[in-house]
Amino acid sequence: MIYLYAIAEELAELPPVAGVAGAALERRAVDGLELVVSELDGAALEPTEETLLAHARVVDELVPRAGALLPARFGRGFGDEGALVDAVRGRAEALREALRLVRGRVELGVRVVAEGAEPAPEADSGRAYMEARLAQTAERERLAEEVHRPLERLARASTRTVAATPRLVVSGAYLLELDDVEAFRTRVAELQARHPDLAVACTGPWPAYSFAPGDDE
Repeated sequence: MIYLYAIAEELAELPPVAGVAGAALERRAVDGLELVVSELDGAALEPTEETLLAHARVVDELVPRAGALLPARFGRGFGDEGALVDAVRGRAEALREALRLVRGRVELGVRVVAEGAEPAPEADSGRAYMEARLAQTAERERLAEEVHRPLERLARASTRTVAATPRLVVSGAYLLELDDVEAFRTRVAELQARHPDLAVACTGPWPAYSFAPGDDE
């Protein structure tokens, strides 16, 4: 199996680290794109803490060695060289566009969680209950927008998920210029102060995992 860690541009060198299951890192070139891969047994792709950390370590070491980098998600493997080439060649233009987008930028993540469990709405009929639930959902979406919008303005690109769980208000990823990271963190702190009933966590900077094209693009 050919296991993919990342797609790069202007990769100076491979980092001196082992990949998943201790496999050696190798380079491939497809339509002008540089791929960092390992050859390994498919059994090595179990998502254990060890294999997840090995994948992340390779990506982290590639970032300072590349002009632009699109990390692959963990477990992205191909049966043979032909399958790898076909998959990349079919998406080459989208991948080049994504590399232009992430060049010189980093990803920060924000998770906003409601501190207390949301109480079930009180209602004396099924219709009243559904109306109350819809009102709760609308309020959470309004709150998510109130948090997301000022952060989005600082970012070159962003993604977000709203109300994925009863307590999760919004989870977002934001692609930032390096010079904007501190301003972004300051804005997150301001939002936390404005909403003391919420827990707002900012993580990163990370490689741009959230801004690679999906398999369906």
